[in-house]
Amino acid sequence: MDLRLTVDLPRDLDRMNALRHALDGALVGLEVSEQSRTDIALIISETWANVISHVRVGVAFQVRTTVNEQRCVIEVTHPGELSVENLNALLASEHSLRVVRSLADEVDVDSDGLLVKVTKKL
Repeated sequence: MDLRLTVDLPRDLDRMNALRHALDGALVGLEVSEQSRTDIALIISETWANVISHVRVGVAFQVRTTVNEQRCVIEVTHPGELSVENLNALLASEHSLRVVRSLADEVDVDSDGLLVKVTKKL
């Protein structure tokens, strides 16, 4: 079974918390381990906090999450144009990138519009 969750979010931590809770509830329903759910919540928090610290107020981002029996893939994208310095926001903070890399199995940062794609094996 595949679970796909796509949410358009402005630069707002309260809405990100709501997304994290909704995703966690779905992961509980799919019987994902507590440790994997904790890691996924932290990956989302670190990625999102870094993104909102590097972009201007009012910029909306899309968070796409796909979960199947083997993995969870989280993609944070921006639907419009961003400058290169904003596009690679995750790279600007080595701390956040180290945290995400320590929890995930794969981390991709792409200069073509994808801020980050994180894969966590379940």
